[in-house]
Amino acid sequence: MAENILLVIEGTYPWYRGGVSEWTYQYLRSCKTINFSILQIATDEFQGLDPHKALYPLTDNIVDFTRISPPNMSNSWEEDSIEWYASISDKLQELAQFSSCIHVTNTGFAGWLGAEIATKMDKPLVLTEHAIYWEEIKKGAVALECGYKIPDTLSAKNHVVQTFINIAKRVYSVSDKVISVSRCNLEKQIQLGASNPLYIPNGIPKEAIVSAKKRTKNPVIGWVGRCAEMKNPKLFFEFIAEFKTLDLNPQFVMMLSDANEKVLEDEVRELAEKHTDIDMIWNQSAIEHMHRLDMLCITSHNESQPLVLFEALANMALPIGWEVGDVDSEFAFVVQDDITSKQFAQEVESLWNNRTLFNEMVEERHQKVKEEHNWTTIFDKYQDIFSKNNLIRLQANL
Repeated sequence: MAENILLVIEGTYPWYRGGVSEWTYQYLRSCKTINFSILQIATDEFQGLDPHKALYPLTDNIVDFTRISPPNMSNSWEEDSIEWYASISDKLQELAQFSSCIHVTNTGFAGWLGAEIATKMDKPLVLTEHAIYWEEIKKGAVALECGYKIPDTLSAKNHVVQTFINIAKRVYSVSDKVISVSRCNLEKQIQLGASNPLYIPNGIPKEAIVSAKKRTKNPVIGWVGRCAEMKNPKLFFEFIAEFKTLDLNPQFVMMLSDANEKVLEDEVRELAEKHTDIDMIWNQSAIEHMHRLDMLCITSHNESQPLVLFEALANMALPIGWEVGDVDSEFAFVVQDDITSKQFAQEVESLWNNRTLFNEMVEERHQKVKEEHNWTTIFDKYQDIFSKNNLIRLQANL
């Protein structure tokens, strides 16, 4: 087994709630026989925070936690990247010399940096891609996980998109093993040069999977996510407003976590004041409230494989929403983009009133999560990748 892995991440774990943070925490918890050095890219705003006072605990197998600033982005990534690497090269040398493998969690800044370290220091590189950065920016993301703000002008945004496409190509070409947590991203990885990407999905703790659910006459419909434009929280308010014209009278719960998008947060709080029938919950663990839900509404502009899919299904709540990424009929009750909020609300009412069909849909998807999407099964696959023999094979390919 690998003695030490250098894990390069951006500004998620341990301070922010969300899918990547939870994945990182469960990964560290599950791989107890591996020591981890964590290199986190984060803006100055987050660098002053004490990781020992964060939302997630630091696991005992973290031997080093180092934070660095993201690069300055101008019109020349070639120049910016050289300057950035040079400014931190001594620290990178120190971290990498004790690591048997480099593991990165995206094809953004973390991916580029991991690829450079692996190339310069002859280390195997493993990529686990959660979301495709260039696509997220193209579809409206206003900030990256590390805190870097996307420019407002179209020309500057297009330049950033192209920069991250080029970075993705570089990371794919250097990686000895490319993994996607989402089936929908595999083809995009291949198109940009990834060789035989492996699908290892998201999951849920075994102990979080319930065996039964009590339901009442009217459903509880929830929304869970970061208060970020990419998650499109304002659409949830449009959706619930449509029930005022229907016979069904759901309860609504909205669980949000801070994403450092202050303008959007102010807009959401203002909308919440007008919708007094919504139970608004901020910056709490969603899993603590997920048992209340009968349905979980997903409204995102773009998704890969959101962890809340499995948190909902583990609690026998049916994900519903507009089809996006892996939020499809395999895991959820979905409609297409051209369906209005009013039409969607009507379809949800119809489904709830056909309780036999509703229960069958939930049970089928709940069983799938139980069998295929628990963290134990998932991280056993990672430990196999990092086993001594497989690492030797990876190093032999360098």
